[in-house]
Amino acid sequence: MSSAARPPLPPDVDPHLWFDTEQCGRHYLLDGNPHTGAGRMDAYCAERGIRTRVSKGEIGDCSEQTRYFVRGFLSGSELAPPESRDGTDAAYLAWREAAARFRDTGSWVDVDAAGDIATAPAEETEAEELPDELRALVREEATVRVALVVDVPDSAADRAVEVATTLAGRVGRRTCDSPGPVEVSGPVSITRVYALVGVTGHRPWVAVQTAMTALGRSGWSPATAVEGEQYVTAEFQAHRKLNRGLDALGVSAVEIHAGYGLGHDPSRTPDSRWQGE
Repeated sequence: MSSAARPPLPPDVDPHLWFDTEQCGRHYLLDGNPHTGAGRMDAYCAERGIRTRVSKGEIGDCSEQTRYFVRGFLSGSELAPPESRDGTDAAYLAWREAAARFRDTGSWVDVDAAGDIATAPAEETEAEELPDELRALVREEATVRVALVVDVPDSAADRAVEVATTLAGRVGRRTCDSPGPVEVSGPVSITRVYALVGVTGHRPWVAVQTAMTALGRSGWSPATAVEGEQYVTAEFQAHRKLNRGLDALGVSAVEIHAGYGLGHDPSRTPDSRWQGE
């Protein structure tokens, strides 16, 4: 049996620069530099048809061309060395150690003049000098959170909140840093409830896939990257296919949202049916 044909690659994607990831299969490295962090590379995800960013540590099996691409990219992305008269002083030797580690792992770790890993990188020092309000905003926008919107028709409001809390707990245990939920709203239209599940260390796409597994894989539409890979959502509808876990609770619809900067306000869920009510 032949597998379903994949759509053709965009014209700027070199098919020789392929690699696989554990989470999402076949990718291709792209020209350019996203400038989001030392060692991060632009890539195209063929499974989802989106452009994203990866580090060396995310690359599994790959072509020989990809190995050389990564090697050259990391060499060209090294941070500049400190000034040194003869290359034997402590600061320069520490930089050489950091650069070697960077080429090996794809992650830059600051090393101080004594050759020890620095405890306060320059970026963190600058952040500490920001006003408290701006620091809080920066932290929120850089954090991936997971939320649910749950519909439980033909039930009382208290029952809808109870079901949403149960589902948020299931998702939180599998997806987030601690069991959810962080907050469950009061019902809207009697039976629709918004639950902020919590913070996750996963990227949005992986968080949504993990949440779908926690709630049972049946009845879901394909996950959609709403804003590139910064915000990902998926929707369950009971009429699509039997899902014993959700059907037993009387759930007719669930939306999963995972993204950077997602907060306590349900109106911040792009493309959600919550909006406008």
